[in-house]
Amino acid sequence: MKKAVIYARVSTKEQDREGFSIPAQLKLLVDYALKNNIEIVKEFIDTETAKQAGRTSFNEMLKFLKSNKDITTILVEKTDRLYRNFNDYVLLDENHYEIHLVKEGTTLNRDSRSHEKFIHGIKVLMAKNYIDNLKEETLKGMREKALQGEFPCKAPVGYKNITNESGKKIIILDENKALYVRRAFELYATGSYSIKRLNDKLYEEGFRTNQGKKNSKAVIERILKNIFYTGVFEFEGKRFDNAKHKAIISTELYYLVQAKLRDPRKAKTHNVEFPYTNLIRCEKCGCFLTAELKKGQYIYYHCTGNKGGDCKKDYVRQETLEKGIAETLLRIKIPQELIEKVLGSIKDLHKKQKAYSEESAENIEQQIKTLQKRIEKAYMDKLDGNVSNEFWKQQNDLWHSQKDELINRLKVLSNSDKKFYESSNLILEFCKDAYELFLGASAEEKRNIVNLVCSNLLYKDKELSIELNSVFNTLLKSAILIKSSPGKIRTYNPSVNSRMLCH
Repeated sequence: MKKAVIYARVSTKEQDREGFSIPAQLKLLVDYALKNNIEIVKEFIDTETAKQAGRTSFNEMLKFLKSNKDITTILVEKTDRLYRNFNDYVLLDENHYEIHLVKEGTTLNRDSRSHEKFIHGIKVLMAKNYIDNLKEETLKGMREKALQGEFPCKAPVGYKNITNESGKKIIILDENKALYVRRAFELYATGSYSIKRLNDKLYEEGFRTNQGKKNSKAVIERILKNIFYTGVFEFEGKRFDNAKHKAIISTELYYLVQAKLRDPRKAKTHNVEFPYTNLIRCEKCGCFLTAELKKGQYIYYHCTGNKGGDCKKDYVRQETLEKGIAETLLRIKIPQELIEKVLGSIKDLHKKQKAYSEESAENIEQQIKTLQKRIEKAYMDKLDGNVSNEFWKQQNDLWHSQKDELINRLKVLSNSDKKFYESSNLILEFCKDAYELFLGASAEEKRNIVNLVCSNLLYKDKELSIELNSVFNTLLKSAILIKSSPGKIRTYNPSVNSRMLCH
């Protein structure tokens, strides 16, 4: 007998009155289990309204299923009872559970009908895309912080991240460890120390981890290669000379040490976009392919060769890679009736996205209003002499800093909403004609399309292997081998895996 858990949820009192009550859901699901010879192991019930993933029973259910590997089935009334927002799609999809949507008469599992898998997969892709966009917009905030001279990440050894009296996050010296960092540079610059010997020396002098252990050689090497200690920093490959943190060593000492380390040459800068960097792996060693611009107009890709071997010598033109990708996309033909279902799914996701954004924005705006009232009241108290000027300034700076952070979160949310609509349109256009869309796309759009369609791209010995995302696997019954010779196309294997000989 198959074992399963039941999940039931109401999110508002209105739903309870309209017939979505917990008892009604449980009766439906229990009856279904009896008719289908399914043993109900446990019931999970949520009656709360939340603005983001984090329902108590939902999380308990996931924890329970992970601890009981023999139970992989979830019974739920319908889609809206299970998926409340985008994180839920992603969480459940990653674990490949069998989901019975009882009222809809649908079961989602590895054996589901291809169009059911496709529609569900499209929803998961869009959900993941929305979450990724939120992360990307957060990264934009980090970039803005970097432009202002503030390192937006965790401070390296020798510094520490703190929040000052004004509520602003800053980086200050960790006086104790800064001494050892300076010592490391000074000793290594003499040329008398290897990394190992330097690490041993620093350990003897008291430089240890927070647990009191010796640092690894990798930690020491990272310290010696980090330009942060000169009073500048690098973020996303760019150097920022307007850094606000204090230097530990001089620039001269840093470059003297780099000479000892035989610092590799820096790559030349240009304005050409490389759409497939960090997307295609070398099948020999597993490193990503990187790109180079030749003669100011030709783009070639090759393995970084970071793991040794002769992989780096195998160059391939970008046009050749794109031909393989385009030929694969040419095979994806989506019937009109399925496109209509995709459109319906996008509309359904739009409702969830809209509700999620509105709830999140409302919550943030309420916090901003609260802070604004505090700011105004504190100012009146200052004018009336009820609080000291020092106290007012401290609180005023803190609340304004918090308010600015909330306003930035609103901006992140707004930008992610915009990208959701752009992604929705991309998916619809892709379903209509993937091949033509790819051919006319910009470099950034081509990268987005490859991310959408492909789960794995490998290159080896003039041959590109393309494995499609499982969503699109459901549309194709077999894969093909596309050779460079015109007109020669043959079946490769039962899985969707296109290989193209690159000459």
